Amino acid sequence: MWAVLGDIEFEVKYHPGRQDERSAADYAQHALIQGKPRLEWVGDSLDELTLELTLHSMLVDPELQIRRLKEAKSAHEPLPYVLGSGDYRGIYLLTEVSVTTRKTDPQGRLVSATVSLNLLEYSGKYTKPLPRPRALVSNLAANPMARVGGAAPALVTPTQKALGMAKVAGNYLRAGVDAFNFVKTLRDNPAAVLAQAPRLLSLTGQALQPLQEFQLAAGLMEDGADLVQLGLSVTSEVQLAQGALNPIRPEAIISQVDYATNRIELAQGRLSGASTRLAGLAVDVISRRA
Repeated sequence: MWAVLGDIEFEVKYHPGRQDERSAADYAQHALIQGKPRLEWVGDSLDELTLELTLHSMLVDPELQIRRLKEAKSAHEPLPYVLGSGDYRGIYLLTEVSVTTRKTDPQGRLVSATVSLNLLEYSGKYTKPLPRPRALVSNLAANPMARVGGAAPALVTPTQKALGMAKVAGNYLRAGVDAFNFVKTLRDNPAAVLAQAPRLLSLTGQALQPLQEFQLAAGLMEDGADLVQLGLSVTSEVQLAQGALNPIRPEAIISQVDYATNRIELAQGRLSGASTRLAGLAVDVISRRA
């Protein structure tokens, strides 16, 4: 995760294309007879941030993310802004959301978009507690010294690590399902399917590492035996999907993709089926029981 604004988490395909910061001071000009005006400092201007992000369906649902950003703008509520490193940047109002579509699938569903956000510093009193979104745990796992608002170094528990890796694996699996289903629409053109096969193989393999780390973390939990089995089951399906495409056989590419699609859908479905169990763990983390 790259950053969080309120409860909206940014998982971007690339680093932000642009992040501009503006900080200024205001001065009053007092006119003088036969002389240049005299300046008097009257205060600092509100800080402004401009972010430009590329959202991609490999990591998030771009349409859902854009809808949430527009709802946040319309709510006119101040939002805490925290980078994925844990660096607390302040409280801001979301004043503008601009969207540029980069890529869609054949049905018009958004695959990739560039989103520009304008944030204006909120100078009023903010009394709500700073959020600790669940997705931050994956960043804390990678950087356990991350701080939020100057807090003490965070100790990452096995539960936090398992939640973080489950989220990462789930993102890859959802992206894989979308990619496989898109390629299946090309089945009347085997050459086009064949051209997409290496990308499908790469996407499938990306889910394996977070799944393996999920199993390791679950194995360290007192009540994680069922999660270890879940990880093994999901990993097995992903490996079957990967094996179905390796080696790629031009004469059988359609059946290879069909089989791999079924396996990756099963993997994604099994992980999604554990959402209630994982949500319970998230509650434990938030309430500091895990």
